Amino acid sequence: MSFKSGKQTLSFSDLELSRKKVKNNTLEYLKYLGQSIKWTPIKFTLLENYPIGKNKKGPQAYPPLMLFKCMLLKNWFQINSDVELESLINDRFSFKKFIGLPVNSSAPDSSTFSRFRKRLTIEKYQLVLSDISDQLSFKRIIINMGSISDIRIIKSTKPE
Repeated sequence: MSFKSGKQTLSFSDLELSRKKVKNNTLEYLKYLGQSIKWTPIKFTLLENYPIGKNKKGPQAYPPLMLFKCMLLKNWFQINSDVELESLINDRFSFKKFIGLPVNSSAPDSSTFSRFRKRLTIEKYQLVLSDISDQLSFKRIIINMGSISDIRIIKSTKPE
């Protein structure tokens, strides 16, 4: 497969940011969510159903899991447009960390998000969303969606 590398090698900016002990709730929330979701089955579902990046010729494609995580951010933070999503990923360390994009790399452009949604069928998109929802529900994690400045994750105390 010919996907852009999702491996995060530390750049100087990554190293500098990791040394700073700055409180960043969004980074902590997204890290917690990232660790709470089993990404491997989602990755395989996306790879089976996303036709891009399977050819070794041509430019490297973004991995479908990375693009899907971008769509999750758009949904969770109620980001209005693909252009705004691209801009916010470029601006926010927490977003880049969540999707697996090195700090010194640019976000996928807005047209990439649009093409991703069109190529991945609505049925497969809903299947993956349902899987994530089931996983979070099983762990009793609720996401209170809000504006870009206000996402909160609450661990539910109510048993299923």
